[in-house]
Amino acid sequence: MIAFTLLAAVAVAAPRPGELKTIRDWTVGCDNGRACQAVALLPEDGADGATLAIRRGPEAGAVPELWLTLRSESGAAPAFLAVDGRRFALASDGADSFRVRDGGAAFLLGQATRIDILDRAGKVIAPVSTRGSAGALLYMDEQQRRLGTTGALVRRGPASRVPPPPALPVITSPASTAKPARMLKPARVRQLLGRETTTCEYANELDIESARLDARHSLVLASHPCGNGAYNLFSSAWIVDEAGRPRRAAFEASGGMGEGDDMLVNAGWDAKARRLTTFSKGRGLGDCGVGQAYVWDGTRFRLVHQEVMGECRGSTDYITTWRAKVR
Repeated sequence: MIAFTLLAAVAVAAPRPGELKTIRDWTVGCDNGRACQAVALLPEDGADGATLAIRRGPEAGAVPELWLTLRSESGAAPAFLAVDGRRFALASDGADSFRVRDGGAAFLLGQATRIDILDRAGKVIAPVSTRGSAGALLYMDEQQRRLGTTGALVRRGPASRVPPPPALPVITSPASTAKPARMLKPARVRQLLGRETTTCEYANELDIESARLDARHSLVLASHPCGNGAYNLFSSAWIVDEAGRPRRAAFEASGGMGEGDDMLVNAGWDAKARRLTTFSKGRGLGDCGVGQAYVWDGTRFRLVHQEVMGECRGSTDYITTWRAKVR
């Protein structure tokens, strides 16, 4: 009975990232803390246009944030977002990204029949699809428990109370140390990877990275010389103790294109944030895929952030589906 209880507790504690929902030209999703984001995608025929993203926190008074990315070769500078003729000023956010200054625009999008990006003279630079906007924003309202409230984006009502969001999981990470990281020699890494991942006609150079995790453990991250794609590079990770003994790194969750805990995609160690990151691209443009970040808890790597874009349709505004706090 005790063993069963422990197994059940582990199962309950496992991360359950939110899922994305696509409604015509819009995709939407929320994370485990009820923060949500909806994104207007480019047309399926690949025509020029603009992608628009709306993010809103779970709190009752959270104001929607809107920004857009221009996918047009017109060369004109965007100045306004026009929703059925009503203009909202834009502020440059770098490159082809622009912030909508007034979050109130979000409350019009669900009923809009036309959304355009305008230059300063009022000329249309690019359209934003309205197909699916009402359904996507209604879904966001539903997930955030706002239906029938004064703050709903689509189906507003007289109610004012929005239930508080669920608490985010908290992960305790060991303190860092100045001790140098333990290393593994290339010959040992090749032995651990196995013949099938190190011998091929066009083998890449073996890239080995080491980092100190805590006083007793180090991370060794090694690329696979064989079997990589054009934009997805595979790696394996080991935990090395103070005696130099390696074991496969254990992960709380795996995602993207990796097959099991020992297959990471486009992985790297962020020394400043002390996080291990992965990014599985759906295609070379990077407009779809899965990005993850893990922290070390002294035993395994725990998922602290996940973002996803399931539709390869021009938007790099990935939607967060999982968050955790680190202390």
